[in-house]
Amino acid sequence: MDQKLQDFIAHARKKGMDHQTIRMLLLSAGWKEKDIAQAVTEESLDMAVPVPSDGGGARDAFFHLLTFVAFFTTTISLIILFFDYINRLFPDAALQTYYTYDDVSGIRWSLAAVIVAFPIFMLLSRFLLKEMKVHPEKSASGVRRWLTYLTLFVAAAALMGDVITLVFYLLEGELSIRFILKVLVVLIIAGLTFTYYFLSLKLPPAQEKTVGMHRSFGLAAVAIVLVALVWGIVLAGSPLNERQRKFDERRVEDLRIINSEIRTVTLDYRASDGPALKRALPQTLDELRDLAQNQMPNVADPQNGAPYEYSITGDSTFRLCATFNFPRDEQYDVSWNHPAGNYCYDFDVLESDNVLQKPKPRLPSA
Repeated sequence: MDQKLQDFIAHARKKGMDHQTIRMLLLSAGWKEKDIAQAVTEESLDMAVPVPSDGGGARDAFFHLLTFVAFFTTTISLIILFFDYINRLFPDAALQTYYTYDDVSGIRWSLAAVIVAFPIFMLLSRFLLKEMKVHPEKSASGVRRWLTYLTLFVAAAALMGDVITLVFYLLEGELSIRFILKVLVVLIIAGLTFTYYFLSLKLPPAQEKTVGMHRSFGLAAVAIVLVALVWGIVLAGSPLNERQRKFDERRVEDLRIINSEIRTVTLDYRASDGPALKRALPQTLDELRDLAQNQMPNVADPQNGAPYEYSITGDSTFRLCATFNFPRDEQYDVSWNHPAGNYCYDFDVLESDNVLQKPKPRLPSA
């Protein structure tokens, strides 16, 4: 504490000035309210004024910010997940193209966000509620109130935009099950958010009614998250199955490269009457690796290390076989679709535009 400030207060008290007059003189001279209060206390009292346990300080700011970041991460990811589920349940033919394929990476990313963020939100919320129950003054923390009102604003804006969109499409006569379900998702999540945080500001933290409200909304949040997680895991598949599918994708890519390299090393594109053979087909895939010009092909299965099966079936035709874990049934590159198990593709290097011949399944041996 500044010694000049203490000396002045002691001198003024000896002259008979009251605390209010001393305070006004110091404020007019530019001293801060906090410094004046502390100096007056030290001059008049034998015990210092107790300082609250970081009420509204850096510690509370850290926990509240982390809680709301986890909450917004969970909420946004849940909306994205439910929108994706609705799109799959009720596909829109106008938005589908021939190149549409079933990519579940977005679902996995949102699932990961919910799996990490939601437990953090629940644990921190429980921790903060316990603190506010023991120290009710913490419920009036400036950081908490600012973040809560910001959340209320976002939820209210989402609700208003949701209802406006619903009314607009209702007037346009373009409502569909797909659209109505998405409106309901936003309405439920934003509505629960607004109701919970509005009540949490109004109700005293120590009352039994407030505890019951937190418990009810917590159970509702857990139920919504569980539905989203179970649904997403069913669509995305287990990590083991996804790894098996990755091996299948690698096999198809390997066969593509082998086919491309065989064409490169055997065809002469300068012939006047179209592509012609400039050399015989490689006898083995190891020979092809020695002759490779653009990319060294992988000639072994990435999962078990067994070599891909390669056989020459004519002067310009050959067969490639691999064993797949799952069937491929995509809408693009349909020539590369295959069933599960061992499957063979027949190629003709003289086919124009690198067209893959209709694949032929391997016949069971007699």
